[in-house]
Amino acid sequence: MNKYPLIEILVFFSRYEWLKKPTWRPQYVKHVGRVRSRYTKNEGGVYRSYFNVETKQSEIVNLVFNHEDLLWSLEHPDQFSGLRIDRMLAHMKRHKHLASKAHRIEPLRFEISPITQQRTTEKALIDRLYPFRFILGKNTPYQVKQIETKYLQNAMTTKHLHYVAETTESRFFNVVFIQDQLDWRLLQEVDEQFLFVR
Repeated sequence: MNKYPLIEILVFFSRYEWLKKPTWRPQYVKHVGRVRSRYTKNEGGVYRSYFNVETKQSEIVNLVFNHEDLLWSLEHPDQFSGLRIDRMLAHMKRHKHLASKAHRIEPLRFEISPITQQRTTEKALIDRLYPFRFILGKNTPYQVKQIETKYLQNAMTTKHLHYVAETTESRFFNVVFIQDQLDWRLLQEVDEQFLFVR
């Protein structure tokens, strides 16, 4: 897998529903102004990254990212009674030589929405991530128009989440997320004629 290049990517996380296109509900959105502190802990074999962020609305929020479940949550849920993290946009960096796993993740925007009975079932692992925008090489950004196909591959001690993403230029790229390493890699560009399910 290491022969495939690492990519810089913006990822949209959705906890309760797979969205064909990432959308935001303005009444719940919080924009991150800055990350005040961050660190990663191994808790019973599960890595969790902790972020203390200040929003552009001058609120202080403590966020937790569970690396195994790929879910974001509030570290102190009593601070926001009856609310929870639903959607998150984060920048996942390709640079591996950083202080901790938390330093490879930059939360940018998230929703804190009410807990409702209609949204209590968390979606399958593959449906919790949506590649949103990525960079190939140094200066070639691609905006994802839609996810054409996706599937989960169990790979011994980790999982690989595969996505074929169509960009706004009508190009198709097979990208994969390697869960235990927090790596996003480009496997190949796919010719549209090979997408038999279209």
